Amino acid sequence: MKNLLLILFLTALGGCGFTPMYQSGGGVMAGLSAIEIAPMEDRLGQQMRGYMVDRIGSESSGIYRLDMKLRKENEGFGIRPDAAATQEQVTLWADYSLVRIADGITVLQDSLRARSSFDVVLSDFATLSQREDTEKRLAFQLADQLQTDLATWLLSQPKD
Repeated sequence: MKNLLLILFLTALGGCGFTPMYQSGGGVMAGLSAIEIAPMEDRLGQQMRGYMVDRIGSESSGIYRLDMKLRKENEGFGIRPDAAATQEQVTLWADYSLVRIADGITVLQDSLRARSSFDVVLSDFATLSQREDTEKRLAFQLADQLQTDLATWLLSQPKD
């Protein structure tokens, strides 16, 4: 019974015109590889750039240049009677613009946000380590979101 339902679902899915976004040999992967990722300033920005290079596979010059800037905010909450925070929330924003290199026109511009929190412990080293790990995970999450945004934009462009 389950196999029959799976076959019916796949048949209906194929009939609706569904095509995978990242199919091999597709235009999206070629379009993503035509994006040059501009260098970023600090260590977290360099990690974010590395995550994007891993996803779109391009470090060379291309048709577009992706400019990104990260902003972060740390906020303590769960305040104890001695006014110390027991948790910290980290919010990371990625402001990005996709610029066509030939004429310098910005073709896509947006801002993405990711948020996470961690427990603040008595050890300063452990808290610092947790903060850095949280920031890296947020940059990884933003890279996923950004790749999806770029792929969706590429799919929406008219075919040449």
